[in-house]
Amino acid sequence: MGLQVPTYILSMNKKTLDHLLIALTVLFDFCFVATAIVVAYWVRFESGWTPEALALHKGGTPPLDDYFRLIPLMAIIWLMTLKTLGLYQPENNATLSAFWTLCKASGIALIATLAALFFIYHHDAYSRWVMLLASGFSLIWLFLGRLVLHRFRQAIHAQGVGVSRVALIGYDARSEQFIKALQVKPNSGYALVGIVAEKGDADDSMVPYLGKSQDILMLVQKHRLDALFISSPAVPNDTILQILHACEGVPVQINVLPELSEFIIGGSAITLFEGIPVLQLRETPMQGVSGIVKRLIDLVFSAFALIVLSPLMLTIAIIIRLTSPGKAIFRQERVGRAGKPFRIYKFRSMRADAEEKVGHVWAEADDPRQTSLGKFLRRWSLDELPQFFNVLKGDMSLVGPRPEMSGLIDTFSESIPHYLARQRVKSGMTGWAQVNGLRGNTSLEDRISYDRYYIENWSLGLDIKIILKTLWAIKKGSR
Repeated sequence: MGLQVPTYILSMNKKTLDHLLIALTVLFDFCFVATAIVVAYWVRFESGWTPEALALHKGGTPPLDDYFRLIPLMAIIWLMTLKTLGLYQPENNATLSAFWTLCKASGIALIATLAALFFIYHHDAYSRWVMLLASGFSLIWLFLGRLVLHRFRQAIHAQGVGVSRVALIGYDARSEQFIKALQVKPNSGYALVGIVAEKGDADDSMVPYLGKSQDILMLVQKHRLDALFISSPAVPNDTILQILHACEGVPVQINVLPELSEFIIGGSAITLFEGIPVLQLRETPMQGVSGIVKRLIDLVFSAFALIVLSPLMLTIAIIIRLTSPGKAIFRQERVGRAGKPFRIYKFRSMRADAEEKVGHVWAEADDPRQTSLGKFLRRWSLDELPQFFNVLKGDMSLVGPRPEMSGLIDTFSESIPHYLARQRVKSGMTGWAQVNGLRGNTSLEDRISYDRYYIENWSLGLDIKIILKTLWAIKKGSR
């Protein structure tokens, strides 16, 4: 039987998979170092394998509990050493050079541990042989653990999991160099789909021709591209700007393969791929370990909220049905991440026929279409409680730009600069714009500005801040 990959891993992109593997590597390293101390203690004092001259220990065999106290100290020293020496890189941590770097890390960690024992636990006599054996066991197990994770990474890459589908923009000798680098390193996590260039420019390439840069948005969606590499310096700046603008509403990473000095400026995100400098113009936000944590928070919080608030939600639904004709839950098509439409759930706060004559329009503060109960629900944001189902399903997040009605997207994207940038992330029940007073029928330009700030400066800490500000605003009844 082949490797059975969990469903969640099947949906991961390269960056998220890399971050997950780094987290697993750190976890394994901690467990290996902790186990190495226990095994070293057993070998030294209880196995009977130690030569008789070394087996004698002044004061008898020390208690194992004394060595348990060393686990946090030694683990921290090891993890800091490994981090400093760059041994938390999923693509390069299972090579021969990585083993020699691990040997160096083992020596540094041993010396640092002995020094820490002298200054911190100088009143206690710890066996240097235990420390030496623990370092040796840690060295071997850490490298074996990296080999296992490396094989796991290769196995799931072979199934097309965790692989970023990429396309090259432009074609010349530099593009060919990048193509050869991908061929030399098949487990890099990148799958080259094709080349985007003017017709005829890529005739000499063995890579499929996808189309012209003018159709980049259609090509990204058609071929499900995760990243674009502008690989030729001959691509005009106007074309690069056109690509950035066209892809503003889709979560695709955009990179440049610069010449030695071209485009390389302070603050740019520059990495090396097989010796080729890659300049990242725009990152895909909310991915990796932090993105996984954000989704877990969404799942836990929404499930908890639905359980706790279920009596209140049932009561509201019954009152709506008793006080006005129509369904209690209002469903409307909204647009979320990458322009994907979904049905948003809300308690109905207006008449059942509210949209029959006016279509998709924003509600006013004192909208005459509101029911008397609906006005109360909207003031205290109770009409939005069913959106916890959207969060649980994954259509939305707790925090993000508010989802727009599908019928307004085309109009706004044409008239408001950078409007589609908000579609690079999941929509939210609340957002940075909303907690800053931009809710409902307010300045769209200001809302887009706040949404872009949130996307470009996102962190879990910012999410928590927004949630707390939202709860405070609800408490005051100002939402």
